[in-house]
Amino acid sequence: MASNILLSLLVLAAASPAALAAFDVIQMLVDKPQYAGFSKVLAQTNVAAEANQLKAASLLVVPEKTVKSLVSLPADKLRQAVANHVLLSYFDPIKLDEMKTRTALLPTLLSNTDKALGVLNYSKADDGQMYFGAPGAPCVAKLVKVVAARPYTVSIMEISEPILPPGFGKPDAAPGRRGKGGKGGKGKIKPAGLDESKEVTGKKPDDAAGKAESPGSAAAAPSPES
Repeated sequence: MASNILLSLLVLAAASPAALAAFDVIQMLVDKPQYAGFSKVLAQTNVAAEANQLKAASLLVVPEKTVKSLVSLPADKLRQAVANHVLLSYFDPIKLDEMKTRTALLPTLLSNTDKALGVLNYSKADDGQMYFGAPGAPCVAKLVKVVAARPYTVSIMEISEPILPPGFGKPDAAPGRRGKGGKGGKGKIKPAGLDESKEVTGKKPDDAAGKAESPGSAAAAPSPES
């Protein structure tokens, strides 16, 4: 299964017109109207331009049906919330699965201006499903699938709902996609580039073939607050 995810990531990379140039997250989303609302606030808040300057990044995006609670934020909170959806290292389901611990604190673009809020809690449930959450909030934003990637430079992954710190508003949960950090749903993540019916679990397969090794992998941090 891991080899299938890696193959789809490599296909995405080869197909990208920017494969040999500096990445542009807006350009990577331009042909994906299901993320139009998120793409708009990326540009509006200038977070896209800042993300494009990073040597490596992972962007967590939400589809139109759950973006309302994010785009309706006041301007001062909107920029912070969007910046907190940009991880400062490259991650994909394989790399997350290879972490030595099942929980970690992952720094985001917001950490450049707010060290306390500029991290995300990462958690992998017993069934292998992966979740993200803001500090002081439950890990309920489910990792759904890889949308686009250039291993090991930039990845764009869909999550089930916006990641909002306490006091920033209540996320609009997608039906059937909410879960609790330690339990999860069916533990399935859709890799981009594969048939929609072919879902793969976040758990490691017994066969180590296709295991991705990435230079400069971020070490897992202590367990996040629940």
